[in-house]
Amino acid sequence: MEEAAPRQEGADPELESEQSYIDYAYDCMSRMRRRAKEVRTTANAPATHRDIVEYERERRLAALAGDGSALCFGRIDEAGGDKWYVGRRHVEDSAGEPVVIEWRAPVAVPFYRASHAKPMGLDRRRQFTVEGRHLLDFSDEIFTAESEQAAGTGTEIRGRDALLRELDRERTGTMRDIVATIQAEQDEIIRRPVAGITLVQGGPGTGKTAVGLHRAAFLLYDDPVLERAGVLVVGPNRTFLRYISQVLPSLDVTAVGQLTIRDLVRGVRLRAIDPAPVAHVKGDARMAEVLGRAVAAHRQPVRDDLELVFEDRRRVTLRADWMNAEARRLASGTMPYNPGRPALRDRILREADRLYREKLGALSVQPDARVVAQQVRAQREFQSALDRLWPTLDVDRVLAEVLTDERALKSAASGLLGDDEIGLVLRNDLDAWTEADIPLVDEARYRLEGRPPAWGHIVVDECQDLSPMALRMLDRRCPSGSMTILGDIAQGTSVWAPDSWDEVLAHLPTHAGVHRSELAIGYRAPSQIIELASRLLAVAAPHLTPVEAVRPGDTDPRIIPVRDVAALPRWVATEAADLAGRHRSVAVIAPDSLLRSLREVLSARAGVDLGDAAKDGLDHRVTLVAAREAKGLEFDSVIVVEPAAIAAEIPAPFTSQGLRLLYVCLTRATKHLSVVHHRPLPEPMAA
Repeated sequence: MEEAAPRQEGADPELESEQSYIDYAYDCMSRMRRRAKEVRTTANAPATHRDIVEYERERRLAALAGDGSALCFGRIDEAGGDKWYVGRRHVEDSAGEPVVIEWRAPVAVPFYRASHAKPMGLDRRRQFTVEGRHLLDFSDEIFTAESEQAAGTGTEIRGRDALLRELDRERTGTMRDIVATIQAEQDEIIRRPVAGITLVQGGPGTGKTAVGLHRAAFLLYDDPVLERAGVLVVGPNRTFLRYISQVLPSLDVTAVGQLTIRDLVRGVRLRAIDPAPVAHVKGDARMAEVLGRAVAAHRQPVRDDLELVFEDRRRVTLRADWMNAEARRLASGTMPYNPGRPALRDRILREADRLYREKLGALSVQPDARVVAQQVRAQREFQSALDRLWPTLDVDRVLAEVLTDERALKSAASGLLGDDEIGLVLRNDLDAWTEADIPLVDEARYRLEGRPPAWGHIVVDECQDLSPMALRMLDRRCPSGSMTILGDIAQGTSVWAPDSWDEVLAHLPTHAGVHRSELAIGYRAPSQIIELASRLLAVAAPHLTPVEAVRPGDTDPRIIPVRDVAALPRWVATEAADLAGRHRSVAVIAPDSLLRSLREVLSARAGVDLGDAAKDGLDHRVTLVAAREAKGLEFDSVIVVEPAAIAAEIPAPFTSQGLRLLYVCLTRATKHLSVVHHRPLPEPMAA
């Protein structure tokens, strides 16, 4: 069982002792930093060596500087008598003995995973509650034979007091790490081997995003090769990436890219929005084959033999069937289209050179091969044959044919897309790029130019919303097949939202297998909010079990019906002003149709410090958030405006996704939820 450390009226000697140890750890870290400053190379060392040493020295100094986060957050006492202090980074004394062990080290595993059923060799686990360098409190879990026998089968919450204190903190504009309060089921995912796909299904507030980020930090520690290969975190939008941007730096991790799917494709400016049926067709994996056919259609066989005439009047003939066979051989391989043209050209040149030398005979003076090639390349017949066999092609031309040329698209899509689907894909303006076009551009570039730069491991958050074509983008950027996939089927809101993870995994082949985990404990939203939101699951995702909230809230969700629709923005502004007086962060989450009117009224409301999530980030007291942008974010208080309109933002035949979008919006609050509405509430909420 977990018990609070005894308190006396005066100073607590044990608390003072632990505070002294923390102070000592900071002193040791300062001495480590001073020693790191003194590292220098010899004057005669090569410049590259000096650069490497200086880079590593600066990185070391930055790691030892700290960022104000607690250095040490707990202690474990082994049954054999050893004690280990666990913290954010490794700290040692002047003799090289450990003072604090890093959370990622193997010896720290029992701090996160020991339970009364499986003490893992511990007598005691002590969890600190720390603010910066100051130890506020601690709580102990004592592991004995009696506690092991009495251990129940229910969920154990490690360091409950410290966890609840952390959960009750006011939210700011950036996400905090959870390194001090990682739970056992989360730690098991974080420390899984790098090979294969680690799939994490988790409801709202179960910590899956934090788990993915801490896993990236752990893998870079556990597998140094990854630092060279690179780790990429893919998020659903840039608002989300700004929100999580400080987590990895707080864990002393910098070698991680953080991008959206859109960021992976440079040079495409989005100018339009596709209707849901159009986005659905464009995201279908069949579009990859359509693009492949569109590229292949440009290669045509030559009909006539190629006769070449050299400066000495000798003639050689390359047979049409030989050239066509060479082109087919190249096309059947894995070489991208654009490198294929010079490869075919060189094969033809070599064959022409061989035939010409046969004409010359062994006794003749043999010309330089470059001279022979130059004579061949200068002949119009050679260029004409090459242009027919393998014409020059660029991405814009391929996409123009697929997106704007009905005849070319029908030819490429024959037997793959129906006439109605072809009609949805076609448009007049090629430059009217949309979000759903991004994977098509990437696929065309891949077909023509080959694989883009790759990463050693990719962490994908909100993966349930990615189309098959977007998943192909990730697959080609991770040849090792090493990924961490995070998401929640119940929060799938795109037109491609799946009913099961098997639909996603079908587009992410890996030779090292898939390990599936589920996080079922909700740490963000109080139980009253989870209960209200979970009513939607019976319709939106009936096969999923609602998360189990770890804590009750202080108040029930407040439902505010508004009779006069014109008064709706004023009611929202009044509620926002009231909540902003009590909470650090308040979100107003609304459908697109109401954003403008809400922005005008909220901006004019005295006492409301308003920010727009898409433009300003999340640093203002009140943030206006489009419903589609709410995923992955959290706030102290949330006002959800017009739930029925939010649910209707995703039209038929994707109505279940609309209810899932509403489910996302209802589960962003850590303390309080208000719902302001004029239209009748969706039936599951009104039940």
